[in-house]
Amino acid sequence: MPQTYAVPPAPPHNEGKTVAAWSMTVGVVAGSVVAAFGLAIMNLLLIVIGSVVIVAAIIVSVALRFAGFGQKRSRVART
Repeated sequence: MPQTYAVPPAPPHNEGKTVAAWSMTVGVVAGSVVAAFGLAIMNLLLIVIGSVVIVAAIIVSVALRFAGFGQKRSRVART
């Protein structure tokens, strides 16, 4: 007996280039640069500041996504 499969809907046209995605990218890169500089000069304060910037960027990005500035979720039934 042949099986039929549902075709998933087309992806959004923004290709993931949203405010939430860009804010996370910029925040994580900035935090990584600060933390890496702190590692290079062996400064614990800069390492902690870089880590805090990374965590803050993740939180801001998730908040922006829930506020509607991220990529829309697809409501596909998973079976």
